[in-house]
This record gives sequence, C-alpha cells and structure tokens, in this order.
Amino acid sequence: MSNVEVYVVVEGQTEQTFIREMLAPVLGCQGIYLHPVLIGKPGHKGGDIRFERAKTDIGNFLKQRANICISTMFDYFRIDPDWPGRADIRDNDTAIKKARRIEERTLSEIIKLFPNLNVSERFIPYIQMHEFEALLFSDESALANMIGANTLEIAALLNDCGEPEEINDNPQTAPSKRLQYLCGKKYRKVTMGKSIADAVGIQTMRKKCPHFDGWLKRLELLTKK
Repeated sequence: MSNVEVYVVVEGQTEQTFIREMLAPVLGCQGIYLHPVLIGKPGHKGGDIRFERAKTDIGNFLKQRANICISTMFDYFRIDPDWPGRADIRDNDTAIKKARRIEERTLSEIIKLFPNLNVSERFIPYIQMHEFEALLFSDESALANMIGANTLEIAALLNDCGEPEEINDNPQTAPSKRLQYLCGKKYRKVTMGKSIADAVGIQTMRKKCPHFDGWLKRLELLTKK
C-alpha cells in the first residue's frame, strides 16, 4: 500500500476543524494524509464559495507537486449559482444526483483548465449535501443529547426528509437553521459542530450519509493506484 497526501480545499473553519481533527486521524491509519486548507486568501471566513476562487486554489495545488491529490469540501447550500452544473439542478433531483452533477461538471472544468496535470487521477471534488450540519443528524439520540433537544422531534424531521443528506437548502430549513431552532438559537457552528460530530462519530455518519461515505471511499482508493 502506498501513502498519499490529499489537500482538501474547504469553505470555512468548521470544515477545516472537522477534517483535521476527525477525518485525518481515521484516514491517516490507511496511509491517506489529509491537509484541509481554507479557500481564498488568509483571513477568509467562509460563505463566498465561487468557482473563480476555488479553481485558483485547486490549480495552485495541482501545480505544486505531481504526487499529491486534491479534493474539496464545500456546502451545496453555499456555492454560487454560477458554479459549474448548478444551473442544471432540478428541484426534484435527489441530494446525491445534485451533488454528482456538480462534482462531474467541476471535474470536467478543472480538466479543461489544467489539461497537463493528470487531473482525472488527482482531483476528487466533493460537495457536502446540503450543508456540513447534515452530518450531525446521523444519530438523533447523540444530537439530542448534545443540544438538549427532543429525540422524537429530530426523528420526525428525519422521517420527513428521508435521510440527513436530504435536509434541504432552503434559507429557513437548511441543516444549520434546523439546529438553531432545535437548540433555541444557541448553536455555534465551529465549537458545537466539532463536539456534536465527536458524539455522532465518523462511522455512523458513513452509514447514514451515502454521499459522504462515497467521498471517503474514493479517497480510500487513492492508496491502491
């Protein structure tokens, strides 16, 4: 098995902390070393997820060394309407279909922009559906315990949506907005997000969030190439 370094361009500090403190140790045991880096210039706080910014960072990492790989972790809820594939999304598309459409178009665009850098083998785009906080709904009991909410209320929400990754991207009902409601507007994205994620656990997230699991499986395959 060969080791591989993966630079993950992320949206904000929440995703950076999640990857550095939770995903990196898990995948590091398999020889996959994750390095989360914030999109854009130093001081960027997240939220302005435009392809013009992302492609610059992705290109810079592709040019650094031929033996590193690049991925992304951007919330679907936050990406700009002009992002490749975004305009092709239909309201009745499943979460996975939305994500795959955008990831495929993103990969195609990066291949066009950097044709001589082996992009198809080194770049794995990932769009989080619909927001990082969706992962925190993977265990209703753990989530309820961490935020002092009613487990049955969270279970009813999941029953209505179908699964965590289907919690939608409406400004009033996105995963983070649901958490704000459930814990009386006391949810703090960076600090509470990490604590809840610890309580839920990566393996539970993988079981309940198939698109997230698919991303990790693609990263795991890098050591076999």
